[in-house]
Amino acid sequence: MNFKLNYIKTQQKLQLSLLVLFFMGVNLYAQKSVKDTLSIVELIEESRQLHKEKHNEKEEYRLANLAIDKALSLEDTLLYARSLDNLGLLYRYHEWYKLAMNLHVRAYELVEHKKVEILYKMIFANNAGLAARYSQQYDDAVIYYLKALKLAEQENNLRNIAISSNGLGNTLSKIPREEEQAIFYFNKAVESSEARNDSLGMAMNYLSIAYHYIDNNNADAAFETLSKLKEINEKLKDEFGIAITNEAMGRAYINVNNNPVLGKEYLTKALKGYEKVNKIYNVAHTYHRLGNNEISLGNKKEALNYFQNSLQLAYKLELLDLIVKNSFSISSLMEEKGKLKEALDYYKNASRYQDSLGLKNQEIKISALTQEYDLDKKESEIALLEKDKILKEEEIRKSSEKIKNQKLFSYALAICVLGIILFSLIQYRNISARRAAEKQLQENEKQLLQTEYKKSLAEAEITISRMQVNPHFIFNCLNAINLLIKKEENKSASRYLNTFSRFIRMTLELPKKETISLDEELKLINYYLELEEYRFGGSFTYHIETNDVNLSQVKIPPMLLQPIIENAIWHGLLVSRKDSRELKIIVKDHGDGTRIIIDDNGIGRKKSKELKTGYIKKKSLGMKITSERIEHFNNSFDCKMKMSIIDKEDDSGTQVILDMQ
Repeated sequence: MNFKLNYIKTQQKLQLSLLVLFFMGVNLYAQKSVKDTLSIVELIEESRQLHKEKHNEKEEYRLANLAIDKALSLEDTLLYARSLDNLGLLYRYHEWYKLAMNLHVRAYELVEHKKVEILYKMIFANNAGLAARYSQQYDDAVIYYLKALKLAEQENNLRNIAISSNGLGNTLSKIPREEEQAIFYFNKAVESSEARNDSLGMAMNYLSIAYHYIDNNNADAAFETLSKLKEINEKLKDEFGIAITNEAMGRAYINVNNNPVLGKEYLTKALKGYEKVNKIYNVAHTYHRLGNNEISLGNKKEALNYFQNSLQLAYKLELLDLIVKNSFSISSLMEEKGKLKEALDYYKNASRYQDSLGLKNQEIKISALTQEYDLDKKESEIALLEKDKILKEEEIRKSSEKIKNQKLFSYALAICVLGIILFSLIQYRNISARRAAEKQLQENEKQLLQTEYKKSLAEAEITISRMQVNPHFIFNCLNAINLLIKKEENKSASRYLNTFSRFIRMTLELPKKETISLDEELKLINYYLELEEYRFGGSFTYHIETNDVNLSQVKIPPMLLQPIIENAIWHGLLVSRKDSRELKIIVKDHGDGTRIIIDDNGIGRKKSKELKTGYIKKKSLGMKITSERIEHFNNSFDCKMKMSIIDKEDDSGTQVILDMQ
C-alpha cells in the first residue's frame, strides 16, 4: 500500500516537474521572441533615421535588408511585411518607385487576410498607391488607395481617410476627364482633416489642390486655395510651410499667369524661408527654378549665378539628377557667351554624371531583382520550416495529453501514428509537387536574369562601339581648324569651329536616347556633311531630299546614318577621279513605311577593296556596327528595319537603302 502511494506521489512530482520545465521553456521563448521583435523594429527605425540625417544610401539598404532577414528567420508575418514596406519606403525616397511599389504590394498581400492590426493594412495599401502613382501606374494607384480608404472608413480613421482621399485626388487629377472626381476626393480629404482639427493635414491637402489647379491652368482657383494654405501656415507659424506656399505661389504666377516677375518675387521669398529652416534640398531646387525663370526674363547673368549655386549644393547633397540639369543649363549659357571650352567642360560633366546615374540605376535594379529572387527562395524555405514547426507542436501537444491521461495512451498513440502516416504521405506528395514547382520557378527566374543581363551587355557593347566611331573624325576636324588658324583664315576657322561645336553637342546628347526622330538625325548628318565638305575643299557635293515626309514621326536609333555616309565619302567619293563627285540622301514614303536612300557616284565597293594604301587600308567598323544596331533595334522595339547595299553598274558608285515599317 505504501509502495503504491509513493509511486503515485513520484508520478505526480514528475508530471509537475515536466510542466514547470515546459512553461519555463515557453517563457524563455517568449522573452527571446520579444527581444528579436524589438531588434527588427530598431533596425527599421535606424535605417529611416540614417536616411533623414546622413543620407547614406548603401548603409540604409544594408540595415533594411538585415531587418528582412531577421523577420524571415523569426517567421513573423507582420514583422516581415513591415520590413518589406520599410525597404519600399527607402526605394521610394530614392525615386525607385516601381521597385518600391512591388515591395509595398507584397507587404499588403501578406497581411490582407491575416488577423493583424488594421492600421498596418491601411499603411501598406496607401504606400502601394503612392508608389504606383509616382511610377504613373494610375490604375493600380486607384485600386490600392480605394482599399486603404475602405479600411479607414470601416475603422472611422479620419487621418487615413484624409491620406487615402488625398492620394486618390492626386491620382485622378493625372487622368483626363476625371477632374470632378479628383476635386471630390480632395474635398473629402480636407473635411477629414478639419474633423480631427489637423492643420498640417489641411495644409497638405490645400497644397495638393493648388497644384491640381495650377496643372489645369485654373488661376483663380489656384490662388484662392493658396491663400487658404498661407493662412493656415501663418497661424501655425510654420516657416517651412510658408516657404512651400511661397514656392507654389511663384510657380502659379510663372506657369498660369505668365508673370515671371511676380514669380521671381515669391520664389525668392521661398528661398529665404528654406535657408532659414536649413532645408538645403529645397534650396538647391529653388535655385535651379530661379535660374530657369531668369532665362525667361532675359537675365542670363543672374541665371548663371543661380545655376552655379544650385550646382554647388547638388554636389554637396550628391543629387546626381540636379547636377546633370545644372551642368547642361550652364553649358548652354557658356556657349551663348562664346566660352566654348567652358561650355564643353560643363557638357562633359553633365554627360559623365548622367552616365554615372545610369550605371547606378542599373546596379540598383540588378540588386533589386537579385534580392527579389532571394526573398522568394527564402520564403519557400520558411514555408517548409513552418510545416515542420506545426508537426513539432503537434507532437508536444500529444505528449502533454499522454501525461494527463495515461489510460488513453494506447488509443492516442495509435491515432497519432495513423495520423502521422497519413499526414506524411500527403506532405510528401505536396512537398514533391512544391519542390518541382519551385525548381521550375527558379529556372524561369534564372533565365529571366540571364536575358536581362545579355540585353544590358548588348546595349553596353553598342554604346561602346558608337563611341569608337567619333575620335578619328574629331581629331581630323581639330587638325583642320588648327590648319586654318595657321593660315590666318580666322573667319573660316570660326565658322568651321561653330559647326563642329554644334555637331559635337548633338553627338554627345543623342546617344543617351534609345530613339530619335529622323528630323534630328538629318540635322546631325547635315552638320557632319558641312564639316567634311569644308575640310576637303568642296571636292564633293551633297544633296538631301525629304519629299514632304513627316520626319518627326519616323523614329530610328541615334547616329545610325553617319557610318554609312562616312563610308560613302571616304571609300567611294574621295578616292574617285571623277570631275563631279556627288552624294544624295533621299527620304520618301514607301508602301506602309519610309525608305532612306544614300547614293554616291564613287568608285564602288569592288574597286575600294582593291586599294591597299592610305586610309583605305584601315578596316572600317562602321557598317558592322550599323548592322548590329539595326538587329538590336528590331529586337528591342518590335520594328522591321532592313538595310540593303546595291553596287551600281560599271562600278559607278554604291547605293544603301534603309526600309522601315
